[in-house]
Amino acid sequence: MQTVVEVRNVGKRYGIEGRKRDGSVTQALDHVSFAVAAGEFTGIMGPSGSGKSTLLNCLATIDAPTSGSIHIGGRDVGSLAGKELARFRREELGFIFQDSNLLDTLTAYENIALALTIRKTPAREIDARVQEAASTLGISDVLQKHPYQMSGGQKQRVAAARATVGRPRLVLADEPTGALDSKSAKQLLESLAYLNSRGSTILMVTHDSFSASYCNRIIFIKDGGLYGELRRSGADRGVFYRKIVEMVSHMGGAGEDAPAEGEVARHAC
Repeated sequence: MQTVVEVRNVGKRYGIEGRKRDGSVTQALDHVSFAVAAGEFTGIMGPSGSGKSTLLNCLATIDAPTSGSIHIGGRDVGSLAGKELARFRREELGFIFQDSNLLDTLTAYENIALALTIRKTPAREIDARVQEAASTLGISDVLQKHPYQMSGGQKQRVAAARATVGRPRLVLADEPTGALDSKSAKQLLESLAYLNSRGSTILMVTHDSFSASYCNRIIFIKDGGLYGELRRSGADRGVFYRKIVEMVSHMGGAGEDAPAEGEVARHAC
């Protein structure tokens, strides 16, 4: 299977030795290596301060590793700069943030279409592509609404449509359910799982075991290094959820306590 992401021995330090009195340096990532194959839905989990957001920023080319390299689609993203980097971000990556980051002055249709316009998609193709993305994510009825007229869940699904309408090589999601209620979160996660079933490669940072259970693989990070991983391997989502909760517990927690039995049953639905 084709490898979409290859993280090779990545390290990230903040601070410059000798500038502080104690010469301290924060090691946010330390010798992190893993690969993501085409069509995977991979989650990254870890306690607060574990380095997962730093890793996502490096993958998104928002930040750069201090050591090691990141290859996406076979290209070393650290070697990209200027117009080439801008083109890479525009054509190869899709982004879904905790806050949908929609443009308030544009309708949902216009927000989604903008992603295609930026990619210089022929005008005759735009409407069909937008309508297809909206239908896939169940937001056809809000296409003519502005963000202030939509619920949080609807805005996040519009953001997901915007991120995927250009058919990027990789979709990066940063805590996409963090600001949603449980019903909206479940709708968004089901939409992401459906997009994945249609071939989208998704890498999602989350602190939430319920959200992570929609992935088919979880990479755990602690203290800047790899702690372990779980693969769903065809298991029932409820079973996978419980395995994730157990791993989080072994790590010392990742922002949530292990739920009671009734809570597990409710989440597994």
